[in-house]
Amino acid sequence: MQIQTYSSDQRETSLAADEVTRSIRDDENASLLVAYTNAHHNPAVIAASLAETKVPFLIASSCLGSLICNDVHAKADAGLSVLSITDEDGAFGVGSADCSEVSAFDAGASALESALKNAGRPFESPSLIWCALPPGEEEDILNGFTSVVGEQVPIFGGSAADNTVEGNWFICTQQHSGANCVAVAVMYPSSPLGLSYSSGYKPTNTEFIATKANNRHILELNGTAASVAYNEATNGLIKNQLSGGQILGLTSTVPLGRPVQLENGALNYLLCHPDQVCEDGGLNVFSKVTEGEELVLMEGSIASLTARAERVINNAIMLLPDDREPAGVLLIYCAGCRLTVGDEIHPMLESLQKTFGHLPICGTYTFGEQGRFLDGTNRHGNLMISAVVFSKW
Repeated sequence: MQIQTYSSDQRETSLAADEVTRSIRDDENASLLVAYTNAHHNPAVIAASLAETKVPFLIASSCLGSLICNDVHAKADAGLSVLSITDEDGAFGVGSADCSEVSAFDAGASALESALKNAGRPFESPSLIWCALPPGEEEDILNGFTSVVGEQVPIFGGSAADNTVEGNWFICTQQHSGANCVAVAVMYPSSPLGLSYSSGYKPTNTEFIATKANNRHILELNGTAASVAYNEATNGLIKNQLSGGQILGLTSTVPLGRPVQLENGALNYLLCHPDQVCEDGGLNVFSKVTEGEELVLMEGSIASLTARAERVINNAIMLLPDDREPAGVLLIYCAGCRLTVGDEIHPMLESLQKTFGHLPICGTYTFGEQGRFLDGTNRHGNLMISAVVFSKW
């Protein structure tokens, strides 16, 4: 297996697409293209250009650009970046569907069935499902995926993002395009993968029970209005928004976490990001919360968030068989974390280049992250980081 990365900082979409496509054409035997782009670009232009390569692709917008790192470049804000997989002994397929035409569950199932068919292996479980999802109903889409292949196949990827949280994100394949598009790539690589899904946050001693909750709305924590309970636990962090308002930026370093116990007894935490105080005193969040569920107040810092990317990549490399050498990385980094760390993202990329200079890395900043902990369950979370490491043989 071979991994190549390409990028362009051309502001005009046609120029960026042409620059990248010209480079990809030299990679004659490519099996799959995964592209991430700043939301100001025109997805139709990029799709038309990538279609000229005759290689299956998926495209998704990323907050403030995308991430590219190799021995030449270390860019945190690339306008367009593409990871190319070449694996003549493997099989790859892309499928898509539109959530505005069918339910999120049905869109997930339909997109995955198309991807399996396009890979030429409709009755064989893939090694990995890689997805780009519209924000809002990710859990239902994941359930659609598992209705087709069961619970055992790892599902990794992220929700499309824009630069201003105004719904200007997009996802695109050869069949579908738009803000409500579900895109999925199935991978049957000829060499092993290393997978890691994690966060850069630590649990505090503050624990809650979601005593009243409905989908992505938490009405009460420990029997108290959720916004009041959260505000008290965070020493008045959202005191000026208790009558209602946006709190997305304020809560990025103190999200809520769901404890997930692994077989070895260790705990991982799936994060849940509060983004709004509602008129009823509840909190809107970016992932589903079940009534009666235990939640823990988490804490993070710029230092922990910038250090986490390297750790997650290392964790994924360590999960490769002992004799396998990494060939490249697909990285998911939450847009909320990206906005929180600000300009410190640039030293983070420099550190990645110093540590993994030989390794092509392509990443995106997402409004939701999908992945699997070591307990074997696929989940949708917020403020998470994940890495898929491909091996050379």
